[in-house]
Amino acid sequence: MTHQGAVPSIGYKPLNKAACQSQFKCGATSIDKYFAREAWKQHTGGVHRVTYGHLEGSTAPAAFFSLACVTEEISKLKGPYHPFGGADRFPCLQLVWLGVHKALQGQKIGSLMVGKVVEIFANVGAQIGLPHLVLVPISEDVKPFYLSLGFREYDDGKRMFLPLQSAIEVFPQK
Repeated sequence: MTHQGAVPSIGYKPLNKAACQSQFKCGATSIDKYFAREAWKQHTGGVHRVTYGHLEGSTAPAAFFSLACVTEEISKLKGPYHPFGGADRFPCLQLVWLGVHKALQGQKIGSLMVGKVVEIFANVGAQIGLPHLVLVPISEDVKPFYLSLGFREYDDGKRMFLPLQSAIEVFPQK
């Protein structure tokens, strides 16, 4: 356990079967169901890349995130955008799921997990041309968290994105 105000040290691992069978509960039914029932299938099937974070000295999941490469409709973005060769869609990395164990919420673990996602995005997005990291907030309650981390709303507030350039500014390419 960390002291009040201290930021915990997190290790990151690709999802494994033992982690899925843990007693991970974040308190959001849809996220808990995904982690318990779908994460392993999606990860091993190559649909999502699932990574979990664990506290120092433990292998139990403290949090996890799930990523996927998807395409998004240009029409959902406001303003002029390059049509990517005339197409009406663009490729992006999607933060599909993010959960922090209920007992560990409020300890900056969610911010650390999103930081890891942004680091991955800065590297992969620059290499293969993914202009945005996108997500669909699970509720209105989580929007302020993502806005505080630099995400912006689009699609009339139903979705959020982080431009690649913003990620690269935080995690410059080597």
